[in-house]
Parts: sequence; structure tokens; C-alpha cells
Amino acid sequence: MRPRWMLGIVLAAGAYATPAPTRSFPNILLVTIDTLRADHVSCYGYHLETTPVLDRLAAEGVRFARAYTTIPQTGPAHISLFTSTYPQQHGSRINGVSYNAKARLLFLPQVLRRYGYRTAAFVSAWPLIKRLTNLDVWFDDWDEQLDRRYQLFNTQRWAEDVTPRVTAWLHNTKHQPFFLWVHYFDPHEPYDLREAFARLKQVRAPALANGPAVQDPEMQERVRAYDSEVAYADHYLGQLLSTLHRLGLAERTIVVVLADHGESLGEHNYVGHGRHLYEHIVQIPFIIRYPGVIPPGRVVREPVSLLDVMPTLLELALERNGESVHLPFPLEGKSLVPALTGNGSLEPRTLYFLTYAGKKGFLPNWFARLWVDEDELPLRLGRVSGDSKVIWTPSEHRMELYELARDPEELSPSLPVRTSPRYRSEQLRLERWYRMTAGQAGQLQLTEKDVQVLRSLGYLH
Repeated sequence: MRPRWMLGIVLAAGAYATPAPTRSFPNILLVTIDTLRADHVSCYGYHLETTPVLDRLAAEGVRFARAYTTIPQTGPAHISLFTSTYPQQHGSRINGVSYNAKARLLFLPQVLRRYGYRTAAFVSAWPLIKRLTNLDVWFDDWDEQLDRRYQLFNTQRWAEDVTPRVTAWLHNTKHQPFFLWVHYFDPHEPYDLREAFARLKQVRAPALANGPAVQDPEMQERVRAYDSEVAYADHYLGQLLSTLHRLGLAERTIVVVLADHGESLGEHNYVGHGRHLYEHIVQIPFIIRYPGVIPPGRVVREPVSLLDVMPTLLELALERNGESVHLPFPLEGKSLVPALTGNGSLEPRTLYFLTYAGKKGFLPNWFARLWVDEDELPLRLGRVSGDSKVIWTPSEHRMELYELARDPEELSPSLPVRTSPRYRSEQLRLERWYRMTAGQAGQLQLTEKDVQVLRSLGYLH
């Protein structure tokens, strides 16, 4: 029976600090492409060929047609990815707030190091720097050389900057399985129109426009720049994957590519990603390739979560290669290996996501708990069960109900009144989930300069 990642043998924290002897485990390449909405990826049905590299990767592996993030903010979403826990559990609820060091957390690279993996991270944007996230402690090699300026600050780097550094690292890594995380920031605002990637081939008829905002000429130019950034990042992903082939590593490397969250490009009269939970923002691309283990060309249509990455990789890399993995406490995600290999299906379940109001101005560290209150409800909470979706905004007493099969663009919500039985039952369900999972907020790490930088990137209001 495949592991369900429930409570195993309770291990002391130090048990994950000392590497065990290396076995013949596969390498793992995890690529996160910031702010990449699924429906602008060509293998997800976009009318332009934005992602030929991702398309080939999907053809060689498995594509998850409906994958969801936990929160549409870069720092908290990545910490959820690496811990398989929700933001209210790990404590990082907005950018600039690290995880709660006292929370019951295990990090994916932390576990892999225990089994002899060399771990490396290449991040490309300010919200993920080590001073703000503390993620660097779980990596043997950490690279965050941000040389590109936006406004007055060095806040990011482009795919053309990070890919050569990753390639050099790969050339120097031998005789040890590796876990390599590469973060591309390019589709995130501010968009640079990449002229070499702006004339994209049309591969199918375009979908109907989603509303007046998308018809606006200024918004059309914004979408054009966004698409060119997606194609640009895809191109450099191709260079990275080509390096794996040239070094003879491709056949024994699990490759995972996904986004931390999506982006609204005028839908619902909103541009950005931090404050809403519509499909364009919370649905993400998610593709896995593992030659010889995962049959090529599969598409999994059941909803899955970013939380599922950690348990899936632990089973693919360790359990299937003879290692018995016991974690001291359960993960929120589920292993997707049965669906990947075709030996089983995924059980129906409810997936949750949320977002917090965030920080309105600069406050010192000791004041953090006054604006990130662990007892306060988030700005918005949501869930999806099959094709049924709910978004709740507690402060406005507004609840939106969608049936995604007939309304995939979320244009025709049902809006139950606050006193209705449906409103009360959904409110109770979301509140109960949140209260049962909420822990303490993490530690505020922002300096005044960080606040200015994150505001310039659109994270603070």
C-alpha cells in the first residue's frame, strides 16, 4: 500500500540534520515560474505558442490540468510548496514574513539532505531572499545575486542571468544526487516586452474575451508583454533542460515545473494577483517528467494542490527506490504517484486557498502581531470541490458560488445573502477549516527598504 503520509515514527529534529549514506536516488529539478497563469501556457489551451518547451515536457510526462496554489503571494506560496502546509500553519502569510520557527514543519530539502542529496537554490526575486524567508538554511548552496533594477533597487534578475549560473553549478555537481530549485521571476510585473518573443505563432482559435477590460488597447498591450515574458522564460527553461541532456542527467532526473500563483490581466476589473482568488490567479500549471517511471503524455484532470509536490517527490525519489520514509507529523498534501504512473486514481477531495490583506505601511518587528493577527480571518478564503467553487470575503459578508464546468471564467456567480442557509453552511465550513489549521504568525523580517521594494513590485498597498 502506498504511503498516506500520516504520522510515522517520531524522530528528533536532529535526525534530519546529518546526511545518510547516498543510495542511487534520482536527481530532482524543481522549477518555479513566478506568476504564470495556466491558461496562458499553450499546452493548457492558450491560442498562442507561448511555451514550446513546457509543451514538450508535458508530452514526455504528466500534465495536471487543474492544479491550485494555496495563496497568491510568492514567499508564502513557496514555503507552502516546501513544507506541504497551508500559510496559516507555517506562519508566512504575506511577503516579508518568514515561517514560524516553532511550527511543526519539515522542509522538502531538509528531508532530502537526510538521504544524501546535495541541495541548491537559485532565486530571482526579492520576496524569496534569505533574509526574508530563512529558506536558505535548508540548502547547501544558495544563490540570490539580484542585479536587475526596478525603480531604484536591485530587486530581481532575468532568466538569462540565472540560467548560466545554474548550468555552471550542474557542471560542478558529480557523484551525488541533487535537489535543485530554480526560480524564474520573469512573468511577474513589471513586464518587459521581449521583442524576440513577441511574435508568437497562433496554434488554435483564440477564446472569447473575458470582459471589457481585456478589450481595452492598453490591456491588450499588457497581455502582449506578459505573453512575451512567458515565452522568454520558457526559452531559458529549454536551455536548462538541454544542459541536463548534454550532461547525461536527463534520464535519471525528475523534473517538476509549476507556478507559485497566476495573474489577473483585467478579468473582474482587476490586474495583479495578491488580493483575489479567481481561477486566473489560483490555478497554476503543474508538469512532472520522470523517464522510465512516469508514462509520457498523461493528463490528470482531478484537482490537485501545490501542497502535493512534497509528498509526491518523497515517494517518487525515496520510497520507490527502497527507502522507508517516516515523517514525525503529517503533511497536508497527498502523493500523486498512483495517478502519475497509471496504477491508481485520485480520491475526490476539497482543496482550499486563501489570501491576507497584507501590510499597509512600515512597522517595526515588534509591532508585527498587530497587523498579522493569528486569530483574524484572512481577507478571502476559498475552496474547490470538483467543479463547485466558493470564494468568501468575510469583511464584506460576500460569498460567491461558481459551477466551473458551465462558468469557467467565473462570470455568473450565485450570491447567497448572509442570512441564507447556504451562506451560513459555507461560512461555517470555511471558518472551521481555517480555525482547525491556524497556527501562530511568522516573524516579520521587513526593513523600511524592503517595504519600498515590495511596494514597487505591487505587493504592498
